[in-house]
Amino acid sequence: MPLLFRHPDTPRGAIHTVDAELRRNPGGAVATFRVAGDISRLVIPQPVSPVRTDDLWRTTCFEIFSSVAGDQYREFNLSPSGAWAAYQFDGYRSGMSVAEAQVEIESSQDFRSVTLIAKIESEFPLPSNVGMTAVIEESDGIIRYWSTAFAPGKPDFHAAAVRSLLFDGVSAE
Repeated sequence: MPLLFRHPDTPRGAIHTVDAELRRNPGGAVATFRVAGDISRLVIPQPVSPVRTDDLWRTTCFEIFSSVAGDQYREFNLSPSGAWAAYQFDGYRSGMSVAEAQVEIESSQDFRSVTLIAKIESEFPLPSNVGMTAVIEESDGIIRYWSTAFAPGKPDFHAAAVRSLLFDGVSAE
C-alpha cells in the first residue's frame, strides 16, 4: 500500500502516517485510505446521505487524480461523511465538468485511525497515471496536505507530478 507524504511546507500535526491503495474491479476501482495518529484532533465531517457534493476539499477528504496521455485528467473527492464528487478536466485546472461516476463510501474510525473504502464505478483507462492525496484538517485550524508525490512549490494536487503511480491493473503477486 503506497505511503503518502506530508507536504514539506505543512507543519507536523496529529497524523503520523497516511497510506492508500487503488485496486481495479469490474466497472471501476476500489480505493482504500488509512490515516493513523491522534484522531481526536481531526476535523471529520459528519455523516450525510451519499450524494455528489462540491467543495469537499475544504475539510478532511481523500482524493484520486487519474490521467492517460495528454492533458486531460479526472479528480475524485471522497469524504468520510459519505459525500463524493467526480470531475473531468481538459487541462491543468481548466475545462472542468462533472465526470460520470457512482461512488459508495464506507468509513470507520477509532482513537488511532480512520479508514475510508470507496467503491468507484467509473472509467479508469489502463494504463493510467494516478495520484492519491489527502486533505487533513485538524482542530488547530490548519489543513495538512498529503500525497504520493508533490510538484515543487505550494501544495497543488492538480499538478501532473502528483500523478506519479502507474495504475495498470496488473497484480504484483
